[in-house]
Amino acid sequence: MPLSVGLVGAGSAALRAHLPALGRATEAGVAAISAVCDPSPERRALVRERCPAASEHVDVEELLEEARPDLLVVASPPSSHLPALRAAAAREVDVLCEKPLGLRGEDVAALGELRSTHSHLLLATVHQYQHAPAWGVIAPALRQGVLRGEPLALTVEVERPGTDPLSAGGWRAAGLREGGVLGDHAVHYLALCWSVDPAARLLDVSQEGDPGAETARLRVAIGAGTATITVSYAGRRRRNLVAAHLAARGLGLRWLDGELGIAEEGVARTVEPTVALSDRQAVNDLYGPLYDELLARREDPAWRSERGAETLGVASLLAAALDALR
Repeated sequence: MPLSVGLVGAGSAALRAHLPALGRATEAGVAAISAVCDPSPERRALVRERCPAASEHVDVEELLEEARPDLLVVASPPSSHLPALRAAAAREVDVLCEKPLGLRGEDVAALGELRSTHSHLLLATVHQYQHAPAWGVIAPALRQGVLRGEPLALTVEVERPGTDPLSAGGWRAAGLREGGVLGDHAVHYLALCWSVDPAARLLDVSQEGDPGAETARLRVAIGAGTATITVSYAGRRRRNLVAAHLAARGLGLRWLDGELGIAEEGVARTVEPTVALSDRQAVNDLYGPLYDELLARREDPAWRSERGAETLGVASLLAAALDALR
C-alpha cells in the first residue's frame, strides 16, 4: 500500500520541489499525497490540480485528525515548523520538514525534547544539497581529513541579487524572526558541515545590511580545520562556490557553479561538469534523490536515528548563529 503523505504548505517549495518528487513516487506506487493544508484556497487548489484525490484542510491539526497520514511533509514558513512537528509527534506521525529549524535556542530545546520523548519517530529535515554529485566527491575527502585530524579548510560563498523572486511568501526578507539569509542559504552548508563532522561547532558570526539585502559570515570548526561560510542577498548575480583544501595531501577541490575542479599537489588534474547550486531547477531536482532515500530507508531504525541527530545538530548550529546576532 502506498505511503500516505500529508502536505503542510502549498507555496513555492511544495509546487516546485516536493510535488514533482512525490509525483514520481506516486507513479511508482510507493507514495501518494492524501491531504494538503494551506490557509490559501487558491494554493490548495494548485495542489488538488496535481493530486485530485488529496483532501483539503485549513490547518495542520485538522489534516492530522481527518487524513491520518503516515508521513507529514512540512513546507510552510519557518516559524510554523515547530508547531507542525509537535502536532505530528502527538499523533505518532513521521515528519520531513523544510529547513530551517532552530530559529532560536528555545526551538532547539523543544526539538531535543521531541526527539527524546518520540525517539522512534522520523524527524528529518530537507537538506538536499548532500545529494549533489559534486558533494559526493568533496565529502569523503573531508570526512577522511576529519578522522585523521588533518588541517583542512572549507570555503563557501553564496551570492544572490535579493531573495527568491519565485517564493510565495515573504519570510526570506523577514530577518532574524524567520532566519533571513542564514535560514535560507547558510543552513544548507551548516548541514554539509555536520555531515562530515557531527561535532561541528560555531566559532563566530557577523551580519550586515537590512533584512532582504543582508550579508552574513560564519566560521565553523570542523575536525582540525575551519569552514568559512559567506551568504549574501546583496550580490550582483547567482553564484555558488564550495572549495575544500586539505594541506596534508595537497588536495584541492573547487566546486564553482556547474564545474568541479580537482587539484593534487597544486597541479590541476581535472575539471568536470556537475550540478550547479545556483541553478534553481537543479536544486529542485535534488529533492528526487532525497525522497528516494527516505522511501527506501524509512523503516531503518539506524537511519531514522541519524536523521533525528542531523535535524537537532544542524538546528543547534543555526540557532547559535541567530541568537549571537540578536
